[in-house]
Amino acid sequence: MKQPILFGRAVFFFHDWGVFMMNEDKVNILLVDDQAENLLALEAVIERDDYNLVKAYSGEEALKYLFKYEFAVILLDVQMPGLDGFETAKIIKSRVKSKNIPIIFVTANNMDEQHVYTGYFVGAIEYILKPFDPNTLKAKVQGFVEIYKTNRKLTEQTEKLLQKTKELEKAYKELTAMTSELSKSQALANVISETSIDSMFVLDQDGRILKINPAVKKMFGYEEIEILEKNIELVFSSAKSQSFIRSRLNSLAGMEEILKDEEGIKEISAVRKDGSTFPVEFQIGKTLMENKSIIACTIRDVTKKRQFEQMITHMAYHDGLTNLPNRRLFNDHLSSMLKQAKQKNQLLVMMYLDLDRFKYINDSLGHAIGDKLLQEVANKLLVCTRGEGDFVSRIGGDEFNILLPETNREAALEMAEEMLEQFKKPVYIENYELFVTASIGISVFPYDGEDALSLMKNADAALYRAKEQGKNKYQIYHSGMNLQSYRTFILQNDLRKAAEREELILHYQPRIDAATGKVIGTEALIRWNHPSWGQLLPSEFIPLAEETGQIAGIGEWVLRKACEQNKLWQNEGLPLTRIAVNFSPLQFLQKDLIRIINQILTETGVEPEVLEIEITESAILQNENIITKMLHEIKGMGITISLDDFGSGGTSLSTLKNIPADIVKIDKIFIDDLSVNPSQGTAFITSIVSLAHSLKMSVVAEGIESEEQLNLLKKLGVQGMQGFLFSPPVPPAELDSLLNRGLPEQFTYKSKIEKEVDQQDILDFQLYRMKELFSISSREHDVFKLIIDGLNNKEISEQLFISEHTVKNHITRIFQKLNVNDRLQAMAKVYQSCIQQNKAL
Repeated sequence: MKQPILFGRAVFFFHDWGVFMMNEDKVNILLVDDQAENLLALEAVIERDDYNLVKAYSGEEALKYLFKYEFAVILLDVQMPGLDGFETAKIIKSRVKSKNIPIIFVTANNMDEQHVYTGYFVGAIEYILKPFDPNTLKAKVQGFVEIYKTNRKLTEQTEKLLQKTKELEKAYKELTAMTSELSKSQALANVISETSIDSMFVLDQDGRILKINPAVKKMFGYEEIEILEKNIELVFSSAKSQSFIRSRLNSLAGMEEILKDEEGIKEISAVRKDGSTFPVEFQIGKTLMENKSIIACTIRDVTKKRQFEQMITHMAYHDGLTNLPNRRLFNDHLSSMLKQAKQKNQLLVMMYLDLDRFKYINDSLGHAIGDKLLQEVANKLLVCTRGEGDFVSRIGGDEFNILLPETNREAALEMAEEMLEQFKKPVYIENYELFVTASIGISVFPYDGEDALSLMKNADAALYRAKEQGKNKYQIYHSGMNLQSYRTFILQNDLRKAAEREELILHYQPRIDAATGKVIGTEALIRWNHPSWGQLLPSEFIPLAEETGQIAGIGEWVLRKACEQNKLWQNEGLPLTRIAVNFSPLQFLQKDLIRIINQILTETGVEPEVLEIEITESAILQNENIITKMLHEIKGMGITISLDDFGSGGTSLSTLKNIPADIVKIDKIFIDDLSVNPSQGTAFITSIVSLAHSLKMSVVAEGIESEEQLNLLKKLGVQGMQGFLFSPPVPPAELDSLLNRGLPEQFTYKSKIEKEVDQQDILDFQLYRMKELFSISSREHDVFKLIIDGLNNKEISEQLFISEHTVKNHITRIFQKLNVNDRLQAMAKVYQSCIQQNKAL
C-alpha cells in the first residue's frame, strides 16, 4: 500500500488492486480476512452509509491501519497466513491506542473449545461462527458502534469543557490584570459571574467569602447573607476536602503576582446546605488589588458527568437484560478471586449453569417471553447466593457462571441443590405458567485446575455430563469428563453428515397381540453406525441433535424410512401392521409439520391409518399447549397417537384427558416392578390399565423379559406386548420371518432352543441385553466381551487392532455406564444376570 493522501475531510488509500476513500465523518470498521470472498460477504451484511469499511487481507496490513487511524470495532478472522487472528489481537491489545477497540472473531464453525478460550483471553469480545446469521452480526456491530459513538461524544464534551475552562481562565486573567481600567474590568467580571452556571467565589487570603455569583445559591442552597464572611471550607464536606482547600490557600499566601493554582483543576467532594454531598471540580487563583490579596475560585458541579461515565462503564461490564455482570467482568473477577485464593490458600468454586431446553420457549413463545424468563432466572440465582462475596454473571444466551470464594465442595453441592429447588417453582410471565430446569457443572480450585482456563473448561465438561444424565442435575468435575466432552464434541460435528454418509439406520421391534400372539405392529428405532464408536443408541445422539437443531431433519428422515419399509413389507405380501415412529417434542414446534407428514405419506403410498406417532409423557409437559394442539391435528388425519413411557412423567388426569392418545405404553420401570415387587407392580399397572380403559385407550406393555411378566400382564388386561422376550430391535431382514409367524409358533420355537443352549449362549444374550439397557456402543460391546473373557488391555488391543490408550478409554466409559469401579465388579454384574436367566430356564 502506498502513502495515503488527505484531500479535504477524505483520505485516499492507494493499493495495487485499486483506490478507496475513507471519509473522516463516518465511523471506521476494520474487516480482516485473507479471503476476498469473506471480506465481500462481511461488507455486504454490515455496510451502511455512516460506516467506513476498511478491508485488510492480513494481520500485518491490519496493524498498519491501526497505527494511523481510529476504529470503532474490528472483525477479525482467526486462521490467516503470517500473523493469525490470535497474534494480531494480542498485538492490538498491547498498544495503548488500540487496546480498547472491541474485537469480534469471525471464524469457521468447527472451532474447538481451546481456540474459543484462547480467543477470549487474548482480548476477544465476541465470537461469530461461519456461516453467520446476518441479523446477529449486524446487531453486534451496531451495538459496538453505538458504544464507540457515545465514548467519542463524551470525549468531545470533555474537550469542550476544558476549552471553556481555558477561556474562562483567560477572561479572568485579563480581568484581574487590567487594574487600571477597574470599571471596565468590573463590568466584564459581573457579566461572567452573573451568567455562569459555575459557582464563583471571591475570597480573602484567609479563605473568607467576600463575594459570590447567583449560581452559588442554585448549587449550594445558601442565600448571600448566609454565606458571606464564612470560610470557604463551609461548602466542602470531608476533612480531606477541607484539608486540600487549606493547603491550596497556604500555597497562594505571600505570592504577589497574578497566577492560578499550579495544581490545576481538582475534583473533590462538596456539601449543600441540606447536607447532601456531590462531586465538583475546583480551581483557584490569586491577584493583588489595591495591595490586598484577592483570591477567586470556581466550583463546577460534575454530578451528571460522573453519572454518565458510570453508566457507560456499567454498560461495558454488565448484561443489558439481567443487569448481571457480563463475560468481561466475570473474567476480571475470576482472575482477582484466583489470585486471592492462592495468596490465602483457600478454595474457590466455579459453577457453570445452563438452562435445559430454553430454546423451546424462545421458539414457541417468542424472544420477549424468553427474555423475561432470563430475568427471572437471574433473580432466582441471586436469591441462592450468600452475600457480597458470591459472584453471579450471565456470560451469554442462557448460560450463567457463579463464583463462590472460601467454599468447600459440600457447601457448593448444597447450593447447587438449592438452585435446582428454586427452578422447581413455576415462573408466571404474562398469561403463561412456565417450568424451566437447569443443569450445573462444578469445578473447584485448586483440585480441578489452578488457572482460569482450566476451571472454566472443567466446569463446562461437568455441565455436559449433567445434561447427559438427564438434565435438571448438577455434576462435580472429575478427570474422566474431558474424554467425554471430547467425544461429545466429535459426535456433534459427525452427526451433521451422518445421514448423507448413510450411517443412520432403523431397527424394528415387533409388538405382539396378547390374545392371538400375532405381530400387530412394529416400532422403528434409530441407530447410528459411527465409524469410530460403532453402533450408537438414540440416547447417545438424539439429545445432541435436539441441542444443535438437527432433530427436525433426522426426525423427517426416520419417518420417511419407516414408511418406505412398511410399504415394502406390504408389497412383499407380508401382513399389514401398524408402524410406530418416535417424535421429539422439538418436531412439534415445526410450523410445517403437518405438511411434511402429509407429503411423506403421499410419496411413500402409506395410508395414515397405518402410521402411529409416539411421544413421551414427559415431552408433552415441556410445551403442553402447543404439542396437544398439534396432536389433535395429527389425529384428525387418521394417524394413531401413542403416549410412550406412561407413568414416569407425572401427567395429571386433566392433562391426560386433553391428550388425544389412542394407546398408552406402560413404562418399563413398572414392568420391572412385577419381578422385584409383584404386589406394588401389580397395583400400579392395574391403575394404569383402568385409567386408560376409562378414557377408551388401549394399553401396551414394553420391556417384557420373562414369561412370568407376560402371563401376569395378560391377566391385568394389557392388550399389546413388546420386549426382549419376543425380540430385541432388529434390522428389517430379521423381522421379515416374524411378520409371517405369530407369537405361539415363535415363542414355542424359542423356548425349545433356550432349553438346549449352553452357558456361552446365555452369556452372549446377557451381554447384548446389557448393551441395549446401558447404551453401550458396538465397539464398547466388543471390548466388554473380551473383558469378560479375561483378556488384558494389551491382548484386547491386539485382537481389535486399536491402541491400548483407546482400549483404556472404552473401559472407562463402560465402567461409568455400568456404575462399577473395576473389572471384577463388571464381571459380577454380568454373571449375576446369567444366574437369574438360568433359574428362569
